[in-house]
Amino acid sequence: MIFGAALSLGRKGLMQGASLMQRRMLVSLEVPSKDKAHGWLLTWMEEQARRGRELPQLTGVQSLMDIVGVRRGRGGAAGQDDLPPPVRIHSRDLAVQTTLPSASTSQAQQQAMTISGQPLAPSSNSPGTSRNTKAQFSLVPGPGTHWFRYHGAWIRLQRERNGKLIDFTTGAPWETLTLTTLFSSRDVFPRLLAEAQQMAVQSIEGKTIIYTAWGVEWRAFGQPRKVRELDSVVLSAGQRSRIEEDVKSFLGRGAWYARRGIPYRRGYLLHGSPGSGKTSIIQALAGALDLNICLLNLSERGLTDDKLNHLLSLAPERSILLLEDIDAAFPSRSASEAEEPKKEYQTSVTFSGLLNALDGVASGESRIVMMTTNHVERLDPALIRPGRVDLIEELGDADEGMVQELFERFYGTLHGEGAASAASQATGTGVVAVDGQPGNAEPTRRASHDVSSEEMLTLTARLTKAVEIVSQLRRRELNLDPSGPTVTARKSRTKAAPLPAKRGGMSMAELQGLFIRYPSDPRGAVE
Repeated sequence: MIFGAALSLGRKGLMQGASLMQRRMLVSLEVPSKDKAHGWLLTWMEEQARRGRELPQLTGVQSLMDIVGVRRGRGGAAGQDDLPPPVRIHSRDLAVQTTLPSASTSQAQQQAMTISGQPLAPSSNSPGTSRNTKAQFSLVPGPGTHWFRYHGAWIRLQRERNGKLIDFTTGAPWETLTLTTLFSSRDVFPRLLAEAQQMAVQSIEGKTIIYTAWGVEWRAFGQPRKVRELDSVVLSAGQRSRIEEDVKSFLGRGAWYARRGIPYRRGYLLHGSPGSGKTSIIQALAGALDLNICLLNLSERGLTDDKLNHLLSLAPERSILLLEDIDAAFPSRSASEAEEPKKEYQTSVTFSGLLNALDGVASGESRIVMMTTNHVERLDPALIRPGRVDLIEELGDADEGMVQELFERFYGTLHGEGAASAASQATGTGVVAVDGQPGNAEPTRRASHDVSSEEMLTLTARLTKAVEIVSQLRRRELNLDPSGPTVTARKSRTKAAPLPAKRGGMSMAELQGLFIRYPSDPRGAVE
């Protein structure tokens, strides 16, 4: 009995001593799946495994040297000497990650090249290859214990999942990453997190992230989008640069707003007929100014005034808050029941809640809010008053200058600034790159089908005239003045409110669709 008691006391003492030694000699870092660094570390581990598979197989001696921490220079492809060697993660518990190529193969390749720094091998998939064969499988450390050596320090990685707790927004189980190393090597944690963050930033560099609301937080939706060139959006003369300069001016005047005690936020309203380029100019602006887009649907089920205020206050930095078709969510309070559009589902967000979220006491700052609508006459004046909407731009239908610019982008130059590539347009992207720099006087080049410069001028004039005639006929059918602007008296208003100018004519989206049908045949597009 005495021997058993002594053995129990000795065992308890050993456990307490080991626990005390562990607390004194080791340091742990816990990264829950709720934290952004969790995704960075998983991406970092996946990248290390991928790069390790691409390197030549290590010999037994090299593996032994890797384990004891001795590194040898490894030869590789040109330009790979500057890259650090991949970290070898010793793991017995693996998990598979299956990825499918996105709709834009070039976009996926560009992202992979940015991460790895290596040119990709030519794809061997033929047009008739099954979609299932294009799936890519990656083996990454799964739930369990893993070891790796980072900058001379051994780190134990424990990946744990709680099967009873589930993130209802994504359906994924809650997960925790725990990194443990010697207390004397604790400085490797910030270095590891910084490297993982840098890798994540490089993978989205030159792309636009689209965020959507998941509950009370913003989450990235899909893959980052390739930046759209601002020049690819054709608007009326001076309108594109006017919007761009206004946003640039706002972004650089934070201190100016603070000194004058003005809330640092700005609102924009873009209105016009469908297909006039409202969403396109916002997407192009975000890419040109290195901004992201937060897309918010006010008609989403479960969205309340409190959640809306919370979302607008905690939007990601350098983002544009986009509220599309704002007229569909909140019709004018002065409109009659006959004028008010019927909706099958009534949103839980009140009009007062939206106004308070935009510029109320609890509203956030350092943000840009852009709203779009096809029917500006339906909007309540309280929503678009100065302070909530600071700049209102009307994106009208195609006019003479817009038709000429779009025709020139698709089929060739008229003024010697470079030729449009018909081959690029044949890919169906809808965006044509223009060769040459502004101001370089290059000889006029012919478009496809050997169309001369004189014939190009004739085709442009014919197309411009045809668009003008079609627009006038459509406006007559809508009882609009053929010249464009008109006014209508609305009920419960003391003054007449102007309808959008040039509404009802031919939109730029219609013209672009026509040109896409004839990517290299300007005659066919005009005739």
